[in-house]
Amino acid sequence: MSVFSNFSVAVSKSVKVIVCASVAAVLMAATTVRAEDPPKTTEDLEREALIEQFTQKMKDQNYPPMFEKAATEFGVPPKLLEGLAFAETRWEHMKWPPGETVSPENGMPRPYGIMSLWDNEFFGHSLIEAAKLIGKDPQVLKDDPYQNMRGAAALLKKIYDETPKPAYAKDGDMEAYTYAIAKYCGIPERDLNAQHAVDIYDWITEGYSQYGIEMTQVTNLNLGPMKEELAQIKAVARAKQEEEIRLHPERGDKDPLVENLDHNPEIARANISKPEIKGNATQPAVAATTAPVAAATTGTNQNSWLIWLVVLGGVALFLSFFVFRKKTPSPK
Repeated sequence: MSVFSNFSVAVSKSVKVIVCASVAAVLMAATTVRAEDPPKTTEDLEREALIEQFTQKMKDQNYPPMFEKAATEFGVPPKLLEGLAFAETRWEHMKWPPGETVSPENGMPRPYGIMSLWDNEFFGHSLIEAAKLIGKDPQVLKDDPYQNMRGAAALLKKIYDETPKPAYAKDGDMEAYTYAIAKYCGIPERDLNAQHAVDIYDWITEGYSQYGIEMTQVTNLNLGPMKEELAQIKAVARAKQEEEIRLHPERGDKDPLVENLDHNPEIARANISKPEIKGNATQPAVAATTAPVAAATTGTNQNSWLIWLVVLGGVALFLSFFVFRKKTPSPK
């Protein structure tokens, strides 16, 4: 046997050993990772139970047909009503103990129902206005999700009809409701309510399908112009803030928005990130999708190593196919 042949045999054996060792290491590591997964705690089990309850509740409520019916009745886009409710409450019908109008924890005014209607001096009295438009007592809108949707749809259409339309959309287009949504939400600052409106359109284009919430995405919206306008609105607001700081240098470099968070509930609310919806009195742990999303993220992190190990195992098996396969004898 030639030196080259001996070398080839040695290399082949070495590769075989390496591949076998790799496969064995992958299998052992996978077993170890699985064995090291911590047992579920009481809190984990409670969270899973709450997620299951929340998911079943969302399926039982079957909200999409209600949104469709309420929106159609008052001539607003059904998907817009869905997205508005999702951004405001994650489709959770917000209910509170009798007489509780503000949060005991932070003093924030309480919103009512799935459409987050208000009745306070900070965000306005959309609950009262909506109830009047559909001829119902405000308490009915607090108790009944469908009547809450009807009141919100009627109020949104009224605001839309009374508000100038953006130049970048035709009357009747879903994008034409941008200014109406900004007014509907009740946030007085123009830059903050404009941002909130754009956030709602982002949710509409993304859609959502988890934990019993089925909100199909809308893919034909043109959000470019409204986001460009939002950037201009923010620039104007920032210029005003900088001018305020220039006129009052004793404030130093503090951002007045951050400085006044504790004193302006509307600013605090507008600065809450989209996924952060707090639980209400009747659903303290899973009032919205925050708990399910957190649980899903945790599960993903725990399984990431297993995924990589499976990938490595596949590569090792692929290599072993070429190393271990028998050579076809060449014809003599």
